[in-house]
Amino acid sequence: MTIVYAATNKIEMLIRGIPVPQGRPRFFVQRGHIGAKDPEKSKGWKETVRWQAIEQGAIPLEGPLSLYLRFFLPRPKSLPKKVLDHTKKPDLDNMIKAIKDALKGICYKDDSQIVRLLATKEYGEVPGVKISIRVAGREELEELLEELKGGSPE
Repeated sequence: MTIVYAATNKIEMLIRGIPVPQGRPRFFVQRGHIGAKDPEKSKGWKETVRWQAIEQGAIPLEGPLSLYLRFFLPRPKSLPKKVLDHTKKPDLDNMIKAIKDALKGICYKDDSQIVRLLATKEYGEVPGVKISIRVAGREELEELLEELKGGSPE
């Protein structure tokens, strides 16, 4: 469910589905020009993200933005419940790239607007990605730093 806070310039949503990393494009030559094709798996995931974001009412935000992503991947049945962090493939940076590309034109005009990024990759009962996008400002940064200070890393 997307929550768009017009007064605070914030979008929060949950995209359901198994996250797919951005694959390497396949290059080809057609009529003397070089083109690139997005791999089908990446393309399908990005379409899912776009469709769910639009369906949930996401709107483009303006100005510098902070992007927070929390990826949930399926837990193998053999893995103990106490293991939270997903340390296997896919790589986090490629999963981030797929989300940034998918949300372009829907949650922001261009992903160059993203000036802060925080992302995690963990096991979850329901696969998907929790997305929070906020207009970046001093107040927002101080709020994040305060959240990061709290609690002991045990």
